Amino acid sequence: MKTEKITYDKYQQLAIKCLDNCLLIAGAGTGKTTTIVGKINYLIKNNIYKVEDILVISFTNQSTLDLQSKITEPVAIKTFHKLAIQIIKDYNQSYKLTTINLNYITKEFFFSLTNPSLIKEILNYYHEANYQTFLNSSKYYYLQQTIITYISLYKTNLGSKLDLNNIAKENPFLTKLIIIIFNIYEQELKATDTVDFDDLILKATNLLDKPYKYKLIIIDEFQDTSFLRFNLVQKLLKLNQAKIFAVGDDYQSIYHFSGCNIDLFLNFTTYIPDAKIYKLKTTYRNSQELLNIATKFILKNPNQISKQLTSLKHLSKPIIIKYYLNKNKALEKLLKKLVLKYPDILILGRYQKDIEPFLTKNIYFKNKILYYQNKELRYLTIHSSKGLESDVVILLNLTNTILGFPSLIKPNSLLDSLNKSNDNFQYAEERRLFYVALTRTKNEIYLLTPISHKSIFIKELYRINMNNH
Repeated sequence: MKTEKITYDKYQQLAIKCLDNCLLIAGAGTGKTTTIVGKINYLIKNNIYKVEDILVISFTNQSTLDLQSKITEPVAIKTFHKLAIQIIKDYNQSYKLTTINLNYITKEFFFSLTNPSLIKEILNYYHEANYQTFLNSSKYYYLQQTIITYISLYKTNLGSKLDLNNIAKENPFLTKLIIIIFNIYEQELKATDTVDFDDLILKATNLLDKPYKYKLIIIDEFQDTSFLRFNLVQKLLKLNQAKIFAVGDDYQSIYHFSGCNIDLFLNFTTYIPDAKIYKLKTTYRNSQELLNIATKFILKNPNQISKQLTSLKHLSKPIIIKYYLNKNKALEKLLKKLVLKYPDILILGRYQKDIEPFLTKNIYFKNKILYYQNKELRYLTIHSSKGLESDVVILLNLTNTILGFPSLIKPNSLLDSLNKSNDNFQYAEERRLFYVALTRTKNEIYLLTPISHKSIFIKELYRINMNNH
């Protein structure tokens, strides 16, 4: 079987041949996976590293499978959690992953609460007269999510007692509830002798006390790294005198809410002082016209790294705004047109529920796949679409509402105080999320927005587009 010879552009070649600590800034569609594969092949072919010296880390089981399908050399490819499990086993330590659900514990606490004074405090704080009414309100939902998110962020950011003291000053009442539920959760872990995923990484980091296997650590999607994960990597680098090759795109950092901290990417040389920084500058997915608009849009965020991406592909109108009075009819009409032209159509939404208003007799949802007149389409949230591409993309729900796009839910100051970052520009992460959506398409992206209550991002795109002419 004849294998196709891969050619690398000059920017990819520089990254492939770099033998120092390195951060590779790889914009959307610039071939970051191709570059990772090329680097591994180059290093092994030239006897710079052996297969067993190289560790590739990615963030999800799916992304590791994708890498395994493309990397021909049998190097170790793991998620952070699989790496932690391997380290714990190699140190002859045991562990048992918990089945305890923080969401369940939080809900159980509030729904079985009988303490009259605490119930009174909750009702006073939220200006509610009836506890049962409160439990069925959006106020309760946001309280529950705040507590769960805070505990998760506390663990993934290596929280300290000082952090709890700081938020106690800012909001004593919420801090009290967080500490109560956090203690219940930790007691349950202890009683069942189990650990959660964050504990797993912390345990592995604490166990490491001598050189361990790897001399080169390649991290994919580095913009989504948390301090908990990076501490494990730093310990491996130090103990092994190893090198790091981190790959990612700060424009696509969209997981701040789960503990990922963009400052690790933006200030890489603060943490790895001797690192070289390279940029991939040619995109093979998007048109130049789309890139021009998307880049102007994302650089409204003051802390993003400027990169001039270029493309040989040209389209006069890659971003098409579709205004509607009736959202179902608008999507139906658009699909009738696009199915005739494109074999692969990707529909995106800010939230999983964004597809629900469109689930009619002709457009229905089944097993997370969208079918339209016997044609397969995909519906995904923008978060789950990262790394994917499609012939054409439709983006739903571009409304100026609380759960529209951008989301108008106010950032929680408690959470921001824990997951500290310089990334505090209004809608900074929502803007990056929108950038991810725009850059999934190989051709056009259609933005569905109501004539009234149109998204502020639509208004901004319109101004950018007008200025381009």
